[in-house]
Amino acid sequence: MPYGLLTPDVPLGPFEGAVVTLWSTQARDAKLHSTSSCSYVRSARVAERKVRLDASAVGRLCTQCASYGSWARPGTGLAVFLNAVTGMGLLYELDRYCDAEEDSFDGQELDDAASLLLPASAEGVSAQTGVEEEEDDRWEEVQEARQVRESVVAEWLDALVSLHRVHRVLALFPWMSSWAEPRVQRKLDRLQVLRARARRLIAPDALVLAAAVSGMKEPDLPASDPAFAVLGARGEVTDSLTSLWRQWRSVVEDSWDHPCEQEYLAYRLTRGMSSRRKGRDQLLERAQALLGAWTEEAAGSVTADCGERVLSVRLGGGSLAASGRSTSALDRLSQWERGVLASYTVSVDWAAAEPVISLRVPEPIAARLLSQRSRLVYETQAEETPPAGDTALALGAGSGLGLGVFDDTPVYGRQLLRQEHLRALRDTPGGAEQLYAVLSMDAGVEVVTLGALEQRCAAGWQGVILTAASDLPDVLVDTALRPYAGESAESDDVWARPVYDPEEDEFGRSLSVSEGERVLVRLCREKREIRQALKSLALARSLPDLRDLEAVVEDERGYPLRPFAAAVWNGLLAMEQPDLEPFASDDNEDWPEGSGLPLGVLASVQVYTTDAFGRFQGRAHSPGCAHRRPYTGVDRQDEKASIEELLRAKGFDPCSKCGGYAVRRLSDAQVAYYRAAHRLHSLIRISASGSGAAEAGSYLSRLDELSGLDDQTEQAWFPDRGQARRWRQVVIRLRATLQNRGALER
Repeated sequence: MPYGLLTPDVPLGPFEGAVVTLWSTQARDAKLHSTSSCSYVRSARVAERKVRLDASAVGRLCTQCASYGSWARPGTGLAVFLNAVTGMGLLYELDRYCDAEEDSFDGQELDDAASLLLPASAEGVSAQTGVEEEEDDRWEEVQEARQVRESVVAEWLDALVSLHRVHRVLALFPWMSSWAEPRVQRKLDRLQVLRARARRLIAPDALVLAAAVSGMKEPDLPASDPAFAVLGARGEVTDSLTSLWRQWRSVVEDSWDHPCEQEYLAYRLTRGMSSRRKGRDQLLERAQALLGAWTEEAAGSVTADCGERVLSVRLGGGSLAASGRSTSALDRLSQWERGVLASYTVSVDWAAAEPVISLRVPEPIAARLLSQRSRLVYETQAEETPPAGDTALALGAGSGLGLGVFDDTPVYGRQLLRQEHLRALRDTPGGAEQLYAVLSMDAGVEVVTLGALEQRCAAGWQGVILTAASDLPDVLVDTALRPYAGESAESDDVWARPVYDPEEDEFGRSLSVSEGERVLVRLCREKREIRQALKSLALARSLPDLRDLEAVVEDERGYPLRPFAAAVWNGLLAMEQPDLEPFASDDNEDWPEGSGLPLGVLASVQVYTTDAFGRFQGRAHSPGCAHRRPYTGVDRQDEKASIEELLRAKGFDPCSKCGGYAVRRLSDAQVAYYRAAHRLHSLIRISASGSGAAEAGSYLSRLDELSGLDDQTEQAWFPDRGQARRWRQVVIRLRATLQNRGALER
């Protein structure tokens, strides 16, 4: 039977009556399917149907589509609901850890494992002396007992994670609470049983000693002891003993076993040494005595009346995995920390918005938990006496997630966004990390990433989602793709050929917005990827600062979650640099042959670089330079400047490979002015060289094209009249020079 099968008795809440698109054959009572290509369809002819979602429609769904079917538009409230409930979601979790599993260890097996594991810890070092042969004989039994312990503790942690997932889903959809309550109570009861089973197999004193060892400083090492002379010179002996100390501390501080059980580490000193080597036995004996001394030192630092402290750890949204599809943070805790949770947990408060685990731990363990780096955050609890026993889930509270939160209702019916809504959206498979257009009273319409939106909601931001990039109309993408419909991605070059002659129409086009779209299409190979990338590009272009697109959330492996494909950056930025010589004055050291033309509409063009003004060590790099990081794009470590600021910067030192910066792609008006300025600069250089008198008439005709600007073009090129006046003055002086040269030629 499939996991998480949606059945007619599951309450649909506000989603009941929603119109969904399903498929079925022509038979009267035919099964409904989420897609026409469902493998359970037994006919070649299927028809699309608009169906109102209710118990009868759910009853007609095929078992595969009722478990895993994606029959709601992605990003809508209904899609989030179905993802959270079906498959390996709520319905699957409600059936887990309600009763004893078939492969669970019985009480006798636990007793046998405890008899092998616990006495060694309780009796201490003295019990280990002279029992090497006995330990060798029962080594396999001890290993099997340790596997039993690992399995039992993992079972309790998995049950804890399962109940937490149920808690999160029911908090999001509270109308399901009364329906799920009987099975939730069974899970609570089973969790307490599993916690007691796990506690039986872990010795508390071993956990306390492990905490003490983690706080020990490196001891004085007996490098001059004759027993260690077989290891080599004094420096080699010191290195070997230092390595032994670090290995011993690393193993002990992350173990459920007593430190005395780690004496086998002494044999690592004899690696590569013959068993008949003279002095080997004395070396092992002295090394084991040294390990025993370290154990006694750790035990001596723990007093019998060390005291206890009550700690709490909150299981927030980022602590555990969203569903059975992935591992949780508890699975990635150290062995020692998992043992502490199993041994010292007093209660779990499931009634809180975020469940809280209360622990009563000895002071050495408390000190370590509060100071170490962990995926969980421990805090000292104000109440000295935590509640005994788990509190039941707070069922039926809040309004939850319904229609109107995401893009599934008209804008006027949208609901305010909350953290739990975004958490549920992120839990949906694929596509959640993208750009969103949002609206708030204090900032108006903005474009943000999902990670930035989560941070804002956590800080109290109030607003609504207008649309996600994936929900933009396809007609926009179709219009953008039309110029490239007949082109082949395999045969055409990704990058445009360089054009150096400003008289060519293609000059400056490589910096343009339209060229950015063409490059993006070439870099994206799949049609679906191209559409999503173009939609992301449309939203990203509205941002005044591209550094706001920085990825602020990381995945389980620590890599940043990007809101769009890397090719979108090539649509936003031109990684090549414009030639700024026409706009530099003749006293500029970088452009000694500059013409001093006004920057005009190019002055405000954004520039992104690692160091625009030479304030840091090293050269400046562009966002696409391989010298600075393995991925393209800008973030808060980059600097944003303008072309005007960069032209005046004295300390700018660009990388010789990437040019040092990238510019935001130019509009049509900016490209037109960029080309016109280069055409005029070319004529100025020809005039200054004293050549070309025979072609003065041709040059004058070119100059006429640059001087006869209409009002619309002049306003588009020059933000103020002063720059337009400078342009006309340059043209007038150049015209006089060319006319005089032509007269002399005649």
